Amino acid sequence: MNILLVGVGLIGGSFSLALKHRSDLTFGGFDKSEEAQGKALELGIVSKGFASLKEGINWADIIVVSVPVKAIKELIPQILDEIHPNQIVVDFGSTKEAICTSASTHPNRGQFIAGHPIAGTEHSGPSAAFGELYREMNLILCDTNLTDSDKLKTFEVLSRDAGFSIIHMDSREHDKHLAYISHLSHITSFALSCAVLQKEKDGEVILDLAGSGFASTVRLAKSSPSMWSSIFMENKEMVLKGIEAYKEELEKLKELIEMNKEEKLEKYLERGREIRRILE
Repeated sequence: MNILLVGVGLIGGSFSLALKHRSDLTFGGFDKSEEAQGKALELGIVSKGFASLKEGINWADIIVVSVPVKAIKELIPQILDEIHPNQIVVDFGSTKEAICTSASTHPNRGQFIAGHPIAGTEHSGPSAAFGELYREMNLILCDTNLTDSDKLKTFEVLSRDAGFSIIHMDSREHDKHLAYISHLSHITSFALSCAVLQKEKDGEVILDLAGSGFASTVRLAKSSPSMWSSIFMENKEMVLKGIEAYKEELEKLKELIEMNKEEKLEKYLERGREIRRILE
């Protein structure tokens, strides 16, 4: 089986490396960055690269698209235009409703699977990919009622072999939940990083005084700006609702501190600490 990675970075590259034990699979790659494509070949993420997307599509049985979500939304209908009836097209974008909408009326919609691997790191590019990224992680598949059942089963078997557990979800529900659980986390990390850099312009001071709490909180701000700006804009409605909800909580916290309401402040913090019951 030939699998084309459109985008050979952390997400697509890790999918290939997670399936290295499958001798029946051959991975090829197409990336707009010749440097990235060359690195993916060097690292063994793909065994062949393609000079054009069309050439790669003609070769592939399964096409996995893992590029910024704005580009995915534009690419999926174009790829669906080119495929023959036996091929499967998958996207690994972090937003789903706009991408699903872009393919919803296409004659080949049944060959499309909208996926979101709930895994990643703050690093990007082929060198960041590793085979254990998806082990015991969730893969959300959206609007699967519109996908051909046999093609869906084929890809689900492959995904479980890569280490995933699979969750089915409506695309709009996906974007609503992920805006709070994932996208807002990145927004707060980027905002905190910018706030600290604005006030503490001396990098040495940050390096000397910052503890592990600060490092873990701003870790997500090391992520790819092009990828995350695209995610924020594609999920704009839900992201803005998340920011408003977060601002309301910050205002509550600010007021408790301003008014010296220490007992109520402690109760507020204790309520926030309840997250440990879910995440432990």
